[in-house]
Amino acid sequence: MLTSFRARLIITLLLVLTLVQLITAVAVLTATREDNLLQQQKSLDIGVNVFNEVLSNRGNQLNQSLSVLSADFGFKRAIATGEQETISSVLANHGTRIGAHAAVILSPKGALLSSSLADLKQADIDALFEMSANKGKGLNILSLENQSYQFVLQPVKAPTLIAWVGMGFLLDNKVAQQAKAITGIDISFVNQTENSLKLVSTLAKADSQSLLSKVNINSLLNRPSLSLPDDHLSTAIALDPRHDKLWAVLHQSNAKWQQSYLQLRNTLMLIFAFTLAFALIIATWLATGLSTPLERLVRYARKIGQGQTPERIQGAPTELQALADSLVLMREDIEAREKDLLFQSQHDDLTGLLNRFSVKRQLAEQQECLSGSLILLDIKRFRHINDIIGFNNADRLLVLFAQRLTQLTPSPARIARLDGDAFLLHYPSPMEIELLHLALNSLEAPFSIDGSKISMEVRAGLVSIAANGYDIDILIRRGEIALNQARAEDVRILSYRQGSDEQYQRELKIIRDLPLGLKSNQLYLVFQPKVTLASNQCAAAEALIRWQHPELGFIAPDEFIRLAENSGNINMVSQWVVNESIKQLAAWQQQGIILKLAINLSAHDLSNKALPSQIATQLNAQGLAYDALSIEVTEGAVMKDPDAVIAVLQDFRDIGISIAIDDFGTGHSSLAYLKLLPVDEVKIDRSFVKDMFINKQDAMIVETSIQLIHGLGMSVVAEGVEEQETVELLKAINCDIIQGYVFSKPLKNEDFSLWFHDFNQV
Repeated sequence: MLTSFRARLIITLLLVLTLVQLITAVAVLTATREDNLLQQQKSLDIGVNVFNEVLSNRGNQLNQSLSVLSADFGFKRAIATGEQETISSVLANHGTRIGAHAAVILSPKGALLSSSLADLKQADIDALFEMSANKGKGLNILSLENQSYQFVLQPVKAPTLIAWVGMGFLLDNKVAQQAKAITGIDISFVNQTENSLKLVSTLAKADSQSLLSKVNINSLLNRPSLSLPDDHLSTAIALDPRHDKLWAVLHQSNAKWQQSYLQLRNTLMLIFAFTLAFALIIATWLATGLSTPLERLVRYARKIGQGQTPERIQGAPTELQALADSLVLMREDIEAREKDLLFQSQHDDLTGLLNRFSVKRQLAEQQECLSGSLILLDIKRFRHINDIIGFNNADRLLVLFAQRLTQLTPSPARIARLDGDAFLLHYPSPMEIELLHLALNSLEAPFSIDGSKISMEVRAGLVSIAANGYDIDILIRRGEIALNQARAEDVRILSYRQGSDEQYQRELKIIRDLPLGLKSNQLYLVFQPKVTLASNQCAAAEALIRWQHPELGFIAPDEFIRLAENSGNINMVSQWVVNESIKQLAAWQQQGIILKLAINLSAHDLSNKALPSQIATQLNAQGLAYDALSIEVTEGAVMKDPDAVIAVLQDFRDIGISIAIDDFGTGHSSLAYLKLLPVDEVKIDRSFVKDMFINKQDAMIVETSIQLIHGLGMSVVAEGVEEQETVELLKAINCDIIQGYVFSKPLKNEDFSLWFHDFNQV
């Protein structure tokens, strides 16, 4: 059918046939031009070879002429005896005889002995001497004093080598004309000076000027180029590769080839002008036939792009109608994919619930009329459950948990998965604690995973929207704070407490500023003396860390140490304490203060098996004995992983660093391990010591503990002693060491030094 697109395509192919003829003509002209260029290039290549042979033969002839001079006995004697006038005379006479324009004599090591060229540079002398490597043979062309010379070099022997004699011959117009007579092509010698190009050429004057203005040697090297000058094929030969400033440019005229090409081109242009005119008529007719249905198709596609459903195109070619139908299907597919992408961007991939971004956006959209409660949930010890049942089963558990959330009564207005096992519920009405307990009961019913019953506990952080404002970020953050507090206090449900947000922000700031505080000396050490009762002398002290924050003021150690442990920064703090303590020990040792300094390590530090060797290395670097340092650990730190901690403590003990158990009596299980621990000292907690003078039970506990510890071969330190009466009582029950305000509060290093000298002199 002529109305089909296929039929019209056949007609178009008839037009393509005409275009093929034009392409053929272009191909013929191109082939002709390339053939002409190839012939011209071959002619130029022959000329290049002949030119190189001419220069080579000329060099051989000059070599033969120079060999006569190098063999002359008188010349040898003059060089050997250093008769400069005789040398200059012989060089001038012989140079005139063979037509040389320059003469030089070099020592066997390349030093200049004599030269007819003034102001030769060392680089030029080195280049001349390099010719001695091939005994002066070959094509040796140099650019000296902005002149181009073909040099030959001969050794002068008597009988050993006493000098090198060289003669240079200018590459001038005469040489160029001689070479043109032999090669049949024009030759130009181009010498690049500092500010311009110097040209010697057999070309006509106009062509020489054209060459000088257009020459680009880099484009001609080993690659012939047309139109340098006009109507010539030219190529360049580097004659002095040392400086890349001297070239021979050979020119082959293309006049006869160009004339033949132009005649053929003009003939073909006349023939194809008629063909193009005929093709234009056909193209106009075909475009008119195709444009109308195509315009209709464009309007049809535009309506689809605007979301409309246009009527079916009538009377269009079959192929165009099929294309229009495909556009409709494409629009439907795009709409479906957009819906899928929109759903995925707003929902969690695993559970299908709203994601964090989507629920925040929805809540923000209703911010002005938002009410009720936000509840943040998580699954207690979900990571432990994950490790037990595996990731795949844990994902299935989360999906089942999400399904239960959608079935809660009362039903939440919005349910979202924030991340991991954290979920958010929004109730438009305030949620009562009792109702929330019932909802959590339904969520905690056992789940069936591969035939196994999985039970879990759920914790909740509750935030009242009315009592906490309508800022969505603040509401969610306060819900997370309440949930974190529920985790910390191990309770099921905890409502947000006013002021917790400020405490949360304070803790974030402390965690964030801790690394900077360590670097900027905001943190510092204080030292509390430990007095031996038997001698009433201070032989030890405990290093305690302090932090004076520029904005928050003094921060208690218990606060920032706890946060450092929770945030994973405790290793940074401990390393700082170790470094500063060892530096202070070294400084005191230089002042004559010899004592043992105790530092506190956390449970995290005691999991580092390399720590003992690291501390030993630092002590060695400061020239300190290992027993200058002692380690204090709490009972709780030992109980977290007894086997690993005991192994690290034993490494400390083996290298001579003593170990002390701090806060003894406040733990729950350490008595079972006390006999197994590599411990030298036990510190009885101040909670038992501070009231023992007035509390008989405390006194009995302390006395019994001292007897037990002495029985295990360890020394005893009583902490928190504040009254002299307590000192006397402790002395009576054989306590070894006392630490407390009764002697001194913790002091900075300068104050401690003064106190130490004063106290130990008593």
